[in-house]
Amino acid sequence: MQCSRCDKKAIIKLKYAELNLCKDCFIEFFEKRVAKTVGENRYLYGVKSIAVALSGGKDSTAILYILNKMLKNKRIKLFAITIDGGIKGYDDLLLKNAKAVCKKLGITLHVFTLKKEFGFGLDKIARARPKLCNCGIFRRYILNKKARELKADKLATGHNLDDEDESIIMNLIRGDVGRIARGEGIIKDKRFVPRIKPLQRSPENDVLLYAKLIFPKLKFGYGCPYRNRVLRYNIKNMIDALEKEHSGIKFQIFEGNKKIREALLKSVEKGKIGKPNICKACGEIAAGEICQACKLKEEIKDYLSRS
Repeated sequence: MQCSRCDKKAIIKLKYAELNLCKDCFIEFFEKRVAKTVGENRYLYGVKSIAVALSGGKDSTAILYILNKMLKNKRIKLFAITIDGGIKGYDDLLLKNAKAVCKKLGITLHVFTLKKEFGFGLDKIARARPKLCNCGIFRRYILNKKARELKADKLATGHNLDDEDESIIMNLIRGDVGRIARGEGIIKDKRFVPRIKPLQRSPENDVLLYAKLIFPKLKFGYGCPYRNRVLRYNIKNMIDALEKEHSGIKFQIFEGNKKIREALLKSVEKGKIGKPNICKACGEIAAGEICQACKLKEEIKDYLSRS
C-alpha cells in the first residue's frame, strides 16, 4: 500500500479521509490538523502560561509534545500537571511515562495525588462506587485548583474526538441541556481555568499511532481497569461500531453537536450560562450548592467508615 502523498510505503489507511499515509506524511497530517484546531479556537490568544493535564497516556503525551513544538518560538510558559489516582499498577505506569516525557522535553512536571488531596485513592473509591466512573470528578477538581494556583492562563487536556463524542451522547441521554450549551469558553469565573482541547478533532486511533511514532519506547494503549464497568465504555463501543459501518460518523456527531449548542446559546436566558455556583463546602466552582467532588468525598468517607 503506497502513500497517497509520496512514493513511500503507507503505514495507515484513514478511511474517513480516503488517504493512505506513510510515517512522515501521517505525522505532518496529524500535526496540521491539531494546529488548525488551535488556530480556529484561538487557544493561544493572549496566553502567557499553559498547564497540560498530563496523565502519561497517549492523548496527553501527544498534546504535550505538540504544544511544546508549537511554542518553541513563542513567549508562552508550558508546564505539566499529573494526578496520581492510586490505581495500583496502572497509575504507576502512567506516572513513569509522564516523568520520562517531561524529562526528555525539558518540561517542569508537578505531581499531586488523589490520596493526599482527598484522603483515598481510586482503588478504594471503586469499591465504594462500583460500575460508576469516579476519577473524572476528582481529577478535574484537582487539575483546576492546581492549575489556578500555579498561575496557568489555560489548562490543556488530551480529549480526543472519541472522548468528545462519548460525552455528547451521554449528555443527550441525560438531557443535560446545560452541559451541551456550555461547551468551551463559556464559564467566566476567576476560580475556573479555561480549558483547551487541541485533539478534539483527532480520532483516538490516530492519536495512539502518533504517540507511538513519537515515543516508541513508551507503553500506550492501556485503558483504566475500571472503565469497562461504566456507561461511557458501552457508548464508546457503540460509536466505534457505527464508525465501522459509516466512516466519518465520529466527525458528524462532533459537528452536529456544535450546531445544537449554537442554537441553545441563542435561546437560553442571557447571563444564565457562564456564571457557575460556588460550593458552600470548599469554595470551588459547582453546578449546585455543593460541588460533585465534595458530595462524592462524603459519600465515600461514609462507605469507608462502615466497611
